[in-house]
Amino acid sequence: MKTTIVAALALAGIFGLGAVSQSAGKKATVKPIDAAGLKKEVAAHKGKVVVINFWATWCPPCRAEFPELVATQKKYASKGVDLVTVTLDDLDDTAKAAEFLTQQGATTGAFINKKGGEPDLGYFKWLDGKIPDSLGIPRTYVIDRKGRISARLIGGQDAAAFEAAVKKALAAK
Repeated sequence: MKTTIVAALALAGIFGLGAVSQSAGKKATVKPIDAAGLKKEVAAHKGKVVVINFWATWCPPCRAEFPELVATQKKYASKGVDLVTVTLDDLDDTAKAAEFLTQQGATTGAFINKKGGEPDLGYFKWLDGKIPDSLGIPRTYVIDRKGRISARLIGGQDAAAFEAAVKKALAAK
């Protein structure tokens, strides 16, 4: 009995360490970006569906939805779905944002609002066609392969909402 338990623990340790080393291998790098830079970033993903998520480490709904957002992107990555995240944290919190993104497995396409805690209204003027009355986060936009806004998701979302928005963008002609 002891041998079975020891063997099981040893196997769990081996597989567990493998999982830790895989996720710990790549760290997120968070770069400052403004509205013009975000437009260029999205244009660099031409022909792909781009999911843009505005969030912050201090926002509980943002943190709660993040695993679902990342899982959805990974599920559809092979179909050409990319994730771009923009944190509205203060610039002083760049390392904190990078740590959170690394823990979530969102290690690419990570940006921080160049203006720090004050959002660049140009993001929303571009994505909403105007400056919205409320700038609540989380806020997610899904851009289809032709560069058109396919979905706007305001407030915390679940996996079903992200998946429906991504499927709609993938199906767009």
